[in-house]
Amino acid sequence: MTRLLTLGVGLLAAFATLGSALADEPPPEKKRAPVRAAPVRAAPARVAPAPRAEPVRQASNWSGGQVGGSNGGSFANNAFAEPGSFICPPGATFGVYCYETPFSFKGHPASYTIGPFLGYRVQLGSFVVGIEGDVSYKDTESSVGQATNVQINPVVGGSQVNYLRNDNFAGTLKQGWDGSVRGRIGVLVTPWTLIYGTGGVALERVSGSLTYVGTVYGCSGPGVSCTTLVGTATASTSFSETRVGATGGAGVEFQLGQSPFGGSWTARIEYRYTDFGSFSKSFAVYTACATCASPSSGATIDLHPSFQTVRVGLGFGF
Repeated sequence: MTRLLTLGVGLLAAFATLGSALADEPPPEKKRAPVRAAPVRAAPARVAPAPRAEPVRQASNWSGGQVGGSNGGSFANNAFAEPGSFICPPGATFGVYCYETPFSFKGHPASYTIGPFLGYRVQLGSFVVGIEGDVSYKDTESSVGQATNVQINPVVGGSQVNYLRNDNFAGTLKQGWDGSVRGRIGVLVTPWTLIYGTGGVALERVSGSLTYVGTVYGCSGPGVSCTTLVGTATASTSFSETRVGATGGAGVEFQLGQSPFGGSWTARIEYRYTDFGSFSKSFAVYTACATCASPSSGATIDLHPSFQTVRVGLGFGF
């Protein structure tokens, strides 16, 4: 009995020691499931933007007919000269005591101008040649009046006689509508830009007038009390005619796009100089003075009209 008790106590002590030793050991580690790495995703490929489609512009073509209109400014040179009209009182000698009174003026009026044009062109590589006609309205008129007093003191019978002559002039010169027929030749600096020169025959309506009144008074002394009417001279004329001259200039023209008539819209700017040369108009001077010496029997107007224009225009081909 005692042996059994001793053996039981020993077994209990052995189990207690074993339990304590097991308790002091660290618990076994739990196995963790392997962590899978997240798949690496490639960055999405960047697609370059598609190039913007440029509008397709048709190749330029400068051949064919063209019609359009232009407007701008016209700057005239109205040269007008009447070398002299006169009346010489009794006892006076022309070129000694009595002289003619000249009358002249130059006007430079500006006017708005507008009108149509019509032409035909042929493209030869980078060159364009053609012919064109136009008609334009304008109104450039110059008017001048002149009044002068002239002392005429001839010696008659050994004594000086005193006269006063009044000369009054009024003159006008007007350039009206104009037109031209011209050749054109140009070079393409780009397929749509043409630089050209032009020249040809020009026509223009030119009109004008001149009025002259000369009056001679007798004086009681040099420039004193000149009230006695001795005589008068008068002249009056007007004219209107179509003149033929020459014109020339240069410009630049641009194609803007297709017109609904099969050709191209074009815009242009152009400078031209036009000259109608010098010409004269002669007319009579009527003298009312029974005793006047060397009366003027005629007068002549010398004229030289010309003008410059700067125009912008719009046309379309057909």
